[in-house]
Amino acid sequence: EPMHPLDEAEAFAKLARDEAKGAEAIAAEFGVSEHYVRQRMKLATLTGVVKIAFRAAELDTATAEAFATVPADRQLEVWQEVNGKPQHAHHVRNVIANTWIEADHALFDLSTLPESAVSRDLFNDRVLVERKAFLDAQADALIAERQQLTEDGWNEVVLSPQAQVQDRLWSMVTAEPQFDEQTNRKLAAIQKRREKIEAKFEDLDENDEDRAEAFGRKFDELDRAERAATDAADVSYAEATKAHGTAFLILDPDGRVRREFRLSRKRFETTQAGGHAESANDGPIPQPAMPTSDDLCERQRGTTFTHEALAVREALLGDELALKRVLVLALHDKVRGDALSIRREANGTDLHADHAEGFASTALNAIRERRAKIDPLLDGYSFDEREAYGKLRDLTADMLDELVRLLTVECVTAHLVRVTPLVRTLASELGVNVRRHWRPDATWLIGYRKCQLAHLLRELRGPVYGPAAEKRKKSELVDALAKLFADAADGRLDDATAKANEWLPSNLREPVTPQDAADHTEA
Repeated sequence: EPMHPLDEAEAFAKLARDEAKGAEAIAAEFGVSEHYVRQRMKLATLTGVVKIAFRAAELDTATAEAFATVPADRQLEVWQEVNGKPQHAHHVRNVIANTWIEADHALFDLSTLPESAVSRDLFNDRVLVERKAFLDAQADALIAERQQLTEDGWNEVVLSPQAQVQDRLWSMVTAEPQFDEQTNRKLAAIQKRREKIEAKFEDLDENDEDRAEAFGRKFDELDRAERAATDAADVSYAEATKAHGTAFLILDPDGRVRREFRLSRKRFETTQAGGHAESANDGPIPQPAMPTSDDLCERQRGTTFTHEALAVREALLGDELALKRVLVLALHDKVRGDALSIRREANGTDLHADHAEGFASTALNAIRERRAKIDPLLDGYSFDEREAYGKLRDLTADMLDELVRLLTVECVTAHLVRVTPLVRTLASELGVNVRRHWRPDATWLIGYRKCQLAHLLRELRGPVYGPAAEKRKKSELVDALAKLFADAADGRLDDATAKANEWLPSNLREPVTPQDAADHTEA
């Protein structure tokens, strides 16, 4: 009779353990294939109860091999989960997959995991990792990859299961990669051959099935050649594509990672060199334009508008006439606008200053220090009007005047998304220099995309810095610009000092237009 698979497995395993023979040597000795040896040797790791069932023919070989893919203690758990009655090999694999993942999908070093979380067969043909340990390590690896993609200039990098981003994927188009010159020549040659075959195909007799099949084989061959050329090439993307694009890192339940690089379907679709761009409606659209340092994100605009309003408050304290005009505006029942807020909870400028990460303003600090010295109501949460009036009796006339002045300027608030006409008018009239109170730092600069940071560095240091800047990581550009602004403020630069100290973001350079005034009136 033929040997039972278990007897073969144990014999092969003994040769491997005792005589240090590999699968190739064992296969040659017994006249079987290496694959056969490897399959059998897995069975040598079966736990007792599974071996008994296998010898009793209650399990087929495929099902026994499925048990052998995990350690003995896990085999017992699976045996109990299926109540000792596995239906077939696929049934066992499904149960195992609930807690173990193929190590082939790992982006991390398996040696960083505890030994108990990794299962290997005798020749490391198949390595499984306990699911939770695998997914935790895979997530850490993806976080590092997300950071790298951000450093490379992608506008957004999303790490998520597919179910949470499928709607976004459907709403976007695939960003076409760029290839090196050699790959482009290969693709162009393939396209030229395809066009020639297509021209001949058009003249084909529709009843000539043999020639039609021959043409189909040629087209398949060209498709394979194109895939081989692109798979072998180093994939890169244009800076403009990355500046507008989103990179998706999708972690599937089985531990696999898929990468999708997309652009908004409504705006852009980039193509390979020599191609053309088409919109979702098949009409031509422009290639994505490279954003510059004049294009600010909402957080950057909100921060700079806040600094402008706080600088106006500080300047108002030095101009009594303008201060009285503002007080009249705040108290008058016929005046509408969004630049004055008497109720503290409605004052977006103070809310932003108090809660924005990394926000600091010398103007705000100075006003609050002055108010803390004389305001008897500052330390309490709230007071009814009678109690508050009693506390104000202790203030002299001069102290009351000073408190009125401080409370008046704190009514000045800015719209955080668009220009506030009154604030801009006061800033111009009072000669406010926002940069006296604010310096672009890393917290603010990080809101830029990589290409915008490179653009700003060119603007401040000259075009000679452009090519080198575009090759640097985003974090390096942030650090370089933050240092440039800091050195300029301290007078430690020469040629770039004046330009860096005078630079203002685009939203603070915008003049008050008639439309701004109309929007202000309407608001």
